[in-house]
Amino acid sequence: MYFVKNKSLSKQCTNKESGFSLVELGVVLGIVGILVAGSISVFSEQKTHVQWQESDFKLQFIKKALINHVALNKFLLCPDDGNGFENRSPDGSCQLNVGTVPFLSLGLSETAVQDSWGNRFGYAVNQDAVNVADMTNCPVNTACFFNNITPPAFDLTTLPVMGNAGNNNLRVCSVNNCTAATPDININSDNLVAVLIAFNENAGVDRDNLDVAEEENRDDDLFFVQAEYSEVPYFDDLIQTISANELKKRFGLELVVENVANNNPGNPNEVVAGSVAIAGGTGDNDRYSDNIGVNVETRILQFGAEFAGQTVTLTFDAIIEGGWEDAGANGGTPDTRWDGKIETQDRFMVGLNGGDVSNLNDSLVNLDDGVAEFDNHQVTESFYYDEDLDTDNTWYESLSYDVELDSSGNVKMDLAVFSTHVSETVTVENIKAVLYLPPPSVPKLPEVQEITGIPETAGLE
Repeated sequence: MYFVKNKSLSKQCTNKESGFSLVELGVVLGIVGILVAGSISVFSEQKTHVQWQESDFKLQFIKKALINHVALNKFLLCPDDGNGFENRSPDGSCQLNVGTVPFLSLGLSETAVQDSWGNRFGYAVNQDAVNVADMTNCPVNTACFFNNITPPAFDLTTLPVMGNAGNNNLRVCSVNNCTAATPDININSDNLVAVLIAFNENAGVDRDNLDVAEEENRDDDLFFVQAEYSEVPYFDDLIQTISANELKKRFGLELVVENVANNNPGNPNEVVAGSVAIAGGTGDNDRYSDNIGVNVETRILQFGAEFAGQTVTLTFDAIIEGGWEDAGANGGTPDTRWDGKIETQDRFMVGLNGGDVSNLNDSLVNLDDGVAEFDNHQVTESFYYDEDLDTDNTWYESLSYDVELDSSGNVKMDLAVFSTHVSETVTVENIKAVLYLPPPSVPKLPEVQEITGIPETAGLE
C-alpha cells in the first residue's frame, strides 16, 4: 500500500492560522448572548405591557356595561359565582359580595370578561348587598343600588353623600397596608359601590404566596390596592371603580327630564334598537388586495316628526374581533416579508343620518370609493385596529354621539365593516338614543305694584 503525501497541504498546515482565537470567540459569543438576552427581555416586557393594556381596556368596557345596565334597568348586578349570571337569593339580596362579572346577565361573551391571560375579572360590591334588610331600606342605604325588587330603589339621596359615607363601602389605596385608618393622601378612591379587578398573569397563584399588595386584592374585605406595575415585589393587578356619583349621574339625567318624547313605555325618552352583528367583508382573504369587502347594517331609531331638529344622544357598545390590518399603524410602510407590499387598511365605520349606502352591502369595492359613500353623513367616524399575534385580537368600544333628528324625527345609523377577511367582525350592542327636552320655561310673573303704606314693596317684580 502506498501513501502519497500532499505537499501543498503540508505547506498550508505549517503556515500560521488566521481567525478568532478561542478567547476572542468566547468574548464575541458573550456579547451576542448579552444582546440576545436583552432583546428577549425587552420583547417580553413589551408583550406584557400590551397584554396589561388590553386587560385595562376590557375593565373600562365592563365598567361602562355595568353602568349602562343601571341606566336601563335601574339596579346594579350582583357578583357571579362562576356560571355567568348574577347570583341572588330568593329574597332578592346578593348571595356574594365578591365574585366575578356576570357576563351572561350583561349579554356579553365570556372572553369579554377575561384578562389577557384568560382569567375572569373579579367583581366586589358593597358588603350590605347580601343583607335583604339593608337592600330594602331604601332609598337610604348604599345596598339600594342593587335592589331589583322595586327599581329604582335609589335616588340622589342614597348614601354615600357628603358628610355621610354610609356603611360597608369599598376603598382603593395606593399603599399596601390599606385599612380604615389609611391617611387620605394614600387613598385613591373611597366610599365605592363596586370594584372591578384584573388579576392578570399570576391569577393562579395561591393567595398566601402573593406579595402584600396583591394579597390585599384577594382577601374579600373592603380594601383594595392599585399600584404601579412591578417585578419586585411583583404586582400586575388592575382596578376600575364604580362610585355612587357615577350611578346617580346617569339616574339624575332622567330625574330632571320633565317633558320627553313618548316612544317607549317605561322609558318614554329613549328608543332602544338592541344589538346587531356585522360580518367581515366579503374580500378575497388577501391582506394586500386593492379591493376590500364591505358589509353594512342599518338601524333607524324613530322619535316622530314633531321632534325633528331636536338633538338626541346615541350610545352603543362594540366588540371588534379578528386579524384586522391597519396599514396606517406603520405609516403605510411596505411589508418586507411579502415582496414589499402594503397591507390593506381595514376599518369599522359609523355613519349617522346620511344617504343610502345599502348598495355597499355584500360588495367588493375600492376602499377609497367605498369610504367616500359616507361623506354626506351628518356624523362619520372610522375606527382602525391592528392585529397583534400576542393577544386574542379583541377590541372594545363604548361610543356616544350627539346627533340632530332628521325631518322625520329619526336617527339613521349605518354601521359598516370594510375588511379583507370574513373573520374580521363587529358586534354592536346596547344601541340606544335618548332625547332630553328642557322643561317649559317659567312664565314671567306680573310686576308687583307698591302697596300703599308699605314702602318696602316699591320696585318689586
